[in-house]
Amino acid sequence: FEGFIDNCLTEFDRDLINIPILAIFYDLIPLLNPKLYLEPNQSFSLFYAEKIDNLKSLDGLLAISSSSYQEAIKYLGFNRTKVHNISSACDFSIFTEDIDEDFLSKNPQINDLKPFILYTGANDPRKNLKRLFQAYSQLPFDILLDYKLVLAGKLLEQELSQINQWIEIFNIDREKVIFLGYVTDQMLVNLYQQCSLFVFPSLHEGFGLPVLEAMSCGAPSIGSNCTSIKEVISSKDAMFDPNNVNDIRDLIQKALTDLDYKEFLRSNGKVQIKRFSWSHTSRLAIKACKECEVVFNAQQNMYDIESMNDN
Repeated sequence: FEGFIDNCLTEFDRDLINIPILAIFYDLIPLLNPKLYLEPNQSFSLFYAEKIDNLKSLDGLLAISSSSYQEAIKYLGFNRTKVHNISSACDFSIFTEDIDEDFLSKNPQINDLKPFILYTGANDPRKNLKRLFQAYSQLPFDILLDYKLVLAGKLLEQELSQINQWIEIFNIDREKVIFLGYVTDQMLVNLYQQCSLFVFPSLHEGFGLPVLEAMSCGAPSIGSNCTSIKEVISSKDAMFDPNNVNDIRDLIQKALTDLDYKEFLRSNGKVQIKRFSWSHTSRLAIKACKECEVVFNAQQNMYDIESMNDN
């Protein structure tokens, strides 16, 4: 799906390539949300449709989650034998609970933020930030007095303008909302380590990497109970309905006021991160490639036999 606005080539000539062709498969977010991503831009819509057709011609897909695996089968009509869930992971050598005291001493602004609720990522509609801000605005006064809402990640000017409108609509103290913009991995790790709570309210993710990063850094983490996010978090007690503002608000409040619950969130994270690793994903990917090769060779043999019979 690359190449619409960037200098990237993804085409190939089937007549010249007589081996299985596979692709990493992330999600079908534009296809499943056409009013947001396709209808406003006709040229991108045509480009995306062509890429979907190309995708259907491949010999196999390596899905990054069970959620994306199901999407390929349900919405693209892929046979289950051609789609393989290889999962995903993060770099646990970077995203760790080990605190870099030297970095903290050189970046005292992190301590100035505390205590804070953290969100990392963009602000396109599926990220569901409007409901996060609404839920934050409804927290009890004493929590609002103590806790800032910190956003890390590059935001476009239009996105910032939209957030500022929500701050005004929901009557939020502007000094309590902190925009950090783009941050380095090292800064991000320290934000995860120092936050009182990480919240991920997204409506749709191919994998939900920020949740895994946060949990691997020891952050008490809660998120949406939909698509791939529930695979990363797993526990129903650590998830909310992302379409229900009251549900988001109540779980944030519980995480900030119930010490036993906060400890449960940390424990849940320690259990969950053990389910993901690049070595595990690599083994699944190799296994999937071998299985696709077997199917491909069987199809080629069948094609050769049919050609001989025709002749």
